[in-house]
Amino acid sequence: MTQHPLTRRNLLRGGGGLLLLATAGGCSFFDTSPDTGAGAAQAAGSSAKEAPALAELVKAGKLPPLEQRLPKNPLVVTPLREPGRYGGTWNSAMVGEDDIDWLIYTLGYEPLVRLKPGTNGQKGPDDITPNVAEFEVKDDGREYVFRLREGLKWSDGQPCTADDLMFAFEDVTTYRDLHSTGIYDLFLENGTTELVKVEKVDERTVRYVYKEPKAGLLFQIATATFERPGASGLLLPKHYLKQFHKKYNPDVDKLAKDQQLEDWTQLFMLKNDVPHNADMPTLHPWKITTAIGSGTAVVAERNPYYWKVDQQGRQLPYIDRFRSELVSDVEVELLKIMNGEIDMQLRKFNSPENKPLVAQNAAKGKYRLYDVPSRLSNTMIIQFNQTIADDGLRELFRNKDLRIGLSYAINRKEIIDGVYAGQGEPWQAAPSKANALYDAEFAKQYAEYDVAKANEHLDKAGLTEKDGDGQRLGPDGKPLSITIMASTEFPHHVEALEFVKKGWEAVGVGLRVDPIAPTLFTERSMGNNPQASTFTCSDFDVITGTGGSHYYVPSNSGSARYAIRWAQWYGSKGKSGDEPPEQVREQLEAFTRMRNEPDFAKALEHAEEVVRIAKEQFYAIGISSFPNEYGIVSNSFKNVPDSMAAAIVNPGPTMPEQYSL
Repeated sequence: MTQHPLTRRNLLRGGGGLLLLATAGGCSFFDTSPDTGAGAAQAAGSSAKEAPALAELVKAGKLPPLEQRLPKNPLVVTPLREPGRYGGTWNSAMVGEDDIDWLIYTLGYEPLVRLKPGTNGQKGPDDITPNVAEFEVKDDGREYVFRLREGLKWSDGQPCTADDLMFAFEDVTTYRDLHSTGIYDLFLENGTTELVKVEKVDERTVRYVYKEPKAGLLFQIATATFERPGASGLLLPKHYLKQFHKKYNPDVDKLAKDQQLEDWTQLFMLKNDVPHNADMPTLHPWKITTAIGSGTAVVAERNPYYWKVDQQGRQLPYIDRFRSELVSDVEVELLKIMNGEIDMQLRKFNSPENKPLVAQNAAKGKYRLYDVPSRLSNTMIIQFNQTIADDGLRELFRNKDLRIGLSYAINRKEIIDGVYAGQGEPWQAAPSKANALYDAEFAKQYAEYDVAKANEHLDKAGLTEKDGDGQRLGPDGKPLSITIMASTEFPHHVEALEFVKKGWEAVGVGLRVDPIAPTLFTERSMGNNPQASTFTCSDFDVITGTGGSHYYVPSNSGSARYAIRWAQWYGSKGKSGDEPPEQVREQLEAFTRMRNEPDFAKALEHAEEVVRIAKEQFYAIGISSFPNEYGIVSNSFKNVPDSMAAAIVNPGPTMPEQYSL
């Protein structure tokens, strides 16, 4: 394929106390920056303090001078390898309008505080650094003070002040009309429906005061973006959004009706949506000018009021324009990459099975691959519904010997070779080697392919009766066949289940694969309907919210598919769902202690208890470790690292504003 032009047809053939972090002005955000003297800037093509197009607008009187557009203490970013040139367009792609995460993680990563480049937040406060705001943590994590940069402005030139922080809290994130299903727990006292106390200290400063330590608050803020719920709503442009809010505009319902919407809340949510609303002021390096739904590509132009500079005081971003073309499917995205039409890309195309093809065409496409350690610990896990309504199946699925026996009946090497291009190793639903909670025994328990052990444990599970064809009889006296629901979001799961089916049938258990769309998958899961289901498995997060790390503990009723009713019991504090067995309750108690502990070392001790019980419970059968992810970057595209940390918001923490062409 490297010898001929690529076409779609050809491809389809183939801790405590006071923590004060001052402004980042003068700080280096990368450890690998070279000589940054004036000579380096000249070599990069310019020593100008702002982009030529902006300088022309200033000269024409259409834009204030640079010093009036920057805050008094702009955040200083040292480029990864070299000072950049002004100009150019970053060409990328989105697989349909739903591929919104690509915009979130490239354009929208500007939270109050951010992850340091090369980190993922899992080492506690040391991974967090100031961004839009400076911050203080007081009283063992009970008080958080956020101070906006003096002179900070929105992309339309309007001041960004503490009033925007208060508007976001009082009138949006905790405004009941906008949250009919409840308030995000970040803004609540632990385990209650009581709101945190938020006060305006001065024109640039607010403080959040909790009665008990709010461990993980900074992490949740640092991993939030303009489309993520909760933490991403801490700062919003009041001067723009108040015109669509009933508290400020008594005629807003009429305005909504004029746009054929049911009420003002629908209108407000549409306007408070950066990817779909090009009028929304932002603090991002590029402001969207052609939004989703307005053309064949999402386009964003440089923000003239962007508040970061390089170490020589040159306003960022270096690149003029961001463009993401909407394509129909991954195959089209792959073709564009291999034909050299994409400058930098990370999502959708980068599956394990595509990696050999992408790597083989790097020279032709004039790009290189960079590594991204995965935040996933498993390619596919099989979860049996231990709270299913059927009495017989519920008793069977809770029998650990059933899960052990069926795990031994899977030839994982066949799946790794046949589905995942030989990448990865047999692995259970356990933390990865890179995780602080890594347990080699947990990862490998019951993972070898052993038919004799499989039969032994299935017999122990009570499945000793068989029909004339050797198929084991289930609780209803009929041949046992388990239906596994798989989301079409993961086509490789359907492929892998064909190998699983062959192994299970060899030990007398049938398997039926039920591939369904993601929306229906979620609906059925929440309804406690499936017998079993598949999903990928995330790594274990010590710093997490109420429903985190749900593959290891039934904390989230939307994701703990092995025990939805137990998770509902936990989330409702016993008001709904089913009370779990004693050991599971002990695990949930340890999980609660972990997520409420501000001292990271102590939280880790509680996390070890959570994982120990997960190992003992063996909630899910895993297939293989998830290979490192990867992205591609054009040879002419500068300042992208060779490797990124395993962060959910990649490439945001690598600071795309310092990328250069």
